[in-house]
This record gives sequence, structure tokens and C-alpha cells, in this order.
Amino acid sequence: MVKKISYPFYPKSNRYLMPGQFWPIPLSDGRFACGRVLETSPEYTKNFIAGLMDWVGDEPPTSEDLKGRIILKQGDGHIKMIQETALDGMISGYRDLELDNLEVAYFRSQEAFADNCMLQKGYTEIRPITRQEHQLYSTFSTWGYGVIKFRAEDMFVKK
Repeated sequence: MVKKISYPFYPKSNRYLMPGQFWPIPLSDGRFACGRVLETSPEYTKNFIAGLMDWVGDEPPTSEDLKGRIILKQGDGHIKMIQETALDGMISGYRDLELDNLEVAYFRSQEAFADNCMLQKGYTEIRPITRQEHQLYSTFSTWGYGVIKFRAEDMFVKK
């Protein structure tokens, strides 16, 4: 069920964040990339899992622009990531992730040794990770406020 939210809006916590919401990320060449909310933290009111979409355009993204697009990178972010990287610091819209078969990724926990490491999907720990999975999945990482923009610049501007 989608909460009744008017877009755009300036998020102050993850209370009104929902998987599927997106925001425009202005790039240094005048174009825009797109960030996406993938999951909200059940434990911390300011955290969520952010995704960088494989979309770039001359205008801010719309729901229709994101149709059929994939998520390039995912990481744990603070609400300030949106406030500092989005055009006017605002969430601009929503597109249900299921429409494009998108979901939060599997990760390995941040434990240094495979024996203590957990397999997790987004924030949810599932079970101890196998040695094979330890090589397969990336480590769950916390992104600084600007990481999503830096990654977008690297992928779309500095290519």
C-alpha cells in the first residue's frame, strides 16, 4: 500500500520514505542521474538503502523514465544523502520497484572473517554465509552523504 504523499517533498527522517521513491541527482555536466529508495532501516530513523539507477538525462527523472531500468550500485545511506545530493534536497516521485522486478541486494555482513560473516538481504540478516557466497556478494557498506553523486559522476560524466 502506497502512503499518500505529495511530491516533491523534503525528507527529514525515513518515516515517509518508501521503496521505489526517487530523486534527481544534478551532475557537473548539467544532466541528471537518479537515486532510489530501496529499503528503510527498521532500527534507525535516518537510514535507508539507496540505489543508483542506470539512468541519466537532460531533465530530472520521471516515473516513466525509470521503466525497465536497473540498479547499478546499492549502499546504506543517511537521509542527509538525499538532502545534499538531490535537486533542492527533495524526493521527486515514486515508481513501484516490483514494476521493474527490482529489489534490495544480497550482501555479506561487515565481519572480517568468513566464519563470523552473515548473508543479508538489505538490512535483514538471513544466516551464516557460505565460503562460496562470501566470494559472490559484496560487503554491506555505509555510504557517506555524497557517495551516490560521486559514483554517478564516475559512471556518467567521467566515462
